[in-house]
Amino acid sequence: MIHRPISSPKQPRSFASSALAIFAAVAAVCSVLVGSPSVTAAQSGEPDWAFEETFDGDPSSPSQAALPNSLEYLVTHRTHPKEHFTREMTFTADHGDDCAGPNPAVSPLPSHLVTTDQLGNSSDPDESFFLCKGHMMSSMGDVSAYSVSSFWPRQQFNFADGGVLEFDVNMNLGHGDRSWWEVMIVPADQLRVASGPLDSAIDETYPEDRIVLDFRRQARRIKVGTGEIAPNGWITNERQFNQYDFAWWSDLYRDDPALNDRRERRTMRVEILDDQIVWGIETEDGSFDEFVVDVPGGMPFDQGLVVFKTHAYHPEKDGNFDTYTFHWDNIRFDGPVIDEYDVSYASDVVYLQRNGDRPIGDTETVTVDLTAEEIANGPALFGQVHQHQHGQVLLSMNGGPNLTVDPFEFDPNGCPNGEWNDWRTFRLDLDPSMLQPGTNTLTWTVGPRPNCPTGSSLWDGFSIKALQVQSDGAGSPPPPSVPSTTVPPSTSTPTPSTTEPHPCPSGG
Repeated sequence: MIHRPISSPKQPRSFASSALAIFAAVAAVCSVLVGSPSVTAAQSGEPDWAFEETFDGDPSSPSQAALPNSLEYLVTHRTHPKEHFTREMTFTADHGDDCAGPNPAVSPLPSHLVTTDQLGNSSDPDESFFLCKGHMMSSMGDVSAYSVSSFWPRQQFNFADGGVLEFDVNMNLGHGDRSWWEVMIVPADQLRVASGPLDSAIDETYPEDRIVLDFRRQARRIKVGTGEIAPNGWITNERQFNQYDFAWWSDLYRDDPALNDRRERRTMRVEILDDQIVWGIETEDGSFDEFVVDVPGGMPFDQGLVVFKTHAYHPEKDGNFDTYTFHWDNIRFDGPVIDEYDVSYASDVVYLQRNGDRPIGDTETVTVDLTAEEIANGPALFGQVHQHQHGQVLLSMNGGPNLTVDPFEFDPNGCPNGEWNDWRTFRLDLDPSMLQPGTNTLTWTVGPRPNCPTGSSLWDGFSIKALQVQSDGAGSPPPPSVPSTTVPPSTSTPTPSTTEPHPCPSGG
């Protein structure tokens, strides 16, 4: 673990790549050297980002309609089964009803009321996600025992030859230890949308293969794991230390104006090398403070979805009553361009739970519309299930035979762990012969279940939310590389855009 206080202003460290040897002849012509951008990038003045979202737009009020459709949006609350889909929870989020920014010179600080529930998906995002002043917010208050809001590009980040991920986010104090964000990079076929660290009050854990960048209480932690679900399988798990304690940003840079102004966003630059991760944070003067962690044996995978998560674990217990919002902008990564996956959403949630005996054989039906192209391109059913018991969650597609649906984590022989058994993610590859162009009927049935205790909060049956069919690229490998006369995008050095002290000139 290395802490490099300052790197050169606005210039990412470059990384060596085996591709340079392949393109040596081209390098001689184009003067491409390790540590220098390609001629194409130099001529254009723009980096070769494989994905970039700048959240353009200036709506007159906090808007979900203005959110880009390049991202998925999903909220998960740890609610009691009796109120999964009926409870609406409210909290205050940054930006006024007119999108006025959280200017610390204005009292009271401009804010608006957000209502959150479990019914949203990317076709109708939860109010905790919104756009104002040309950037996006994710927010979550003290509304349930534990809440996670997740968003991610549907395009995967390929870092087989090294890669750079960048995004801008606010750095203000006040979130404490119970309101924080993390970024999880995970293979698409292992995506778990509500996973959290070991000390979180939620059941779902990180998947077998994962890279996790945690910014809790403004201290960086880099974690890489493989082979076993967390808390096992960690290759590296390092939190940045200062001389005597964790390296809180407020201790490293006590006079940073971003600490007291929610409108100020700083660029996070993450470089994934063969056996090292470098996490740089932009400082006030535009240089980068770098935290470097070695990954023994190298990265366990080389392509995945980049999932941004906001965690809220009773933040009021930490004295936080109004600092619930993270401000995001300029999310981008380099590498080869991978086609984003397509998605079609189910018509509704599924609620088949009851306190006591939910009869075996009870059914509920939803539909999902699919095109012939989606059916032909590796369709997979994706969603979240609550209080799963193996053998109890049965699904029939268009009147076909029942399929057993299990989440990534389950005990095939036992009962749910804990009283509530929180939401867990599942992904089921679908046989295209089960599907039809147009409307598809999904019939969910309560199947036989283990003889589990029914006392306390354990309810019979199950619920399903965030149900969708993914196709065309979800979990598939990248296309084979084709020799080119130019250096591939993953070997060029991206140049970050300039972040202004107040990136929202209208008060955002």
